[in-house]
Amino acid sequence: MKIDVDQLFRKRFHAFSVEFIRYAQYMANGGLAFVGIFLMGLLAFYYRSIIAMIPAWFPLPYAMALVIAIVVVRSPLRTFLLEADLLFLTPHEVRLDRYFRKALIYNFAIQGMVVFIILLLLMPMYTGVVGAQGVQLWVYWCIPLLLKGWNIYSNWTFLRLPDQQKIGFYTLARFVFSYILLAWVLSEGQFLRLGNVPFGVLICAALLIWLHSRMLTYKKRHSLQWYRLLAIESGLRHRFYQFVNNFRDVPAMQHQVKSRSWLITLTKLLPYRQSTAGRHLFTKKFIRSGDFAGTYFRLLLLSAFVVLILPSPYAKIIAGLLFLFMTASQISSLWRHQQKRNGYSIFPIRDGQMRQAFSWLRMVLLGFQGVVLVLIGIL
Repeated sequence: MKIDVDQLFRKRFHAFSVEFIRYAQYMANGGLAFVGIFLMGLLAFYYRSIIAMIPAWFPLPYAMALVIAIVVVRSPLRTFLLEADLLFLTPHEVRLDRYFRKALIYNFAIQGMVVFIILLLLMPMYTGVVGAQGVQLWVYWCIPLLLKGWNIYSNWTFLRLPDQQKIGFYTLARFVFSYILLAWVLSEGQFLRLGNVPFGVLICAALLIWLHSRMLTYKKRHSLQWYRLLAIESGLRHRFYQFVNNFRDVPAMQHQVKSRSWLITLTKLLPYRQSTAGRHLFTKKFIRSGDFAGTYFRLLLLSAFVVLILPSPYAKIIAGLLFLFMTASQISSLWRHQQKRNGYSIFPIRDGQMRQAFSWLRMVLLGFQGVVLVLIGIL
């Protein structure tokens, strides 16, 4: 059976684009989007003051290289694969080179924009503190984008390996190579330099030759790992739904459950009786759900970092209140998710008790975040 790979990619890309635009409109109409925009404007207003707070002894080029290397090396590959492809497309693997090549170009275009935004945000630091100008700025923009393209291609090649541990090892090797190269470039050739010998360049050259030799070997020896590619695609789709779910309920989203036994022990502090059954249910649901607990702790860390770096006490208060509003909105989705599940009807708990239990959990979570922000704000 003949397959038109160009038309197949266009159909998959069109279906994803339509879904993305529809959910983007939902997010734009939500109140959290305006809160996020206001927070970004607040950070932009104090950006120069934040840069002025950087001490002279701080190794800014190496810290910037670390941030850029993390963004550059992290290269999740979206291939638009579906579960049915395991049956219908695997026999045509040798004819799908153009399909996956277009997918790699798409990934570079999207992830390249992320790298561009990070470079744009860090540029005032690089020009103001380090004093880079002229040719050094061209190098600052070009090298990370070239590294992003190389990391996407190398990651695609190493994904052919059946052993997940080897993939992790080569990911670490790619990170070491990317960081050394970026640190050497951003420090204007001073990183790992002893006298007139640029050891940084020598290490990068050796790593690059070794990695490419491994890539050529594995590309000839191993075929595509379809189950892994499908798992990556499913994970990216789930994270997209999880992000959109912060603004609007997503019917297609499947909540993942994790045991988190080290956190579940906290529920033993609650008295175990019928009047507190709702608290046990909501607390365990919050802890075991990777969506709710993960979002809460990410917002907690992000809010603490923003409050820490803002110079004005009034800005700290405004940012803290906005983050508390965002956290409260995310916690509210826990109640909406509970209403969609009929499993709670088997418990002898009245609706009023469930609402009180949810209000109690929301008060505890917001109170804990508020205490953390206050303590960090007075530092």
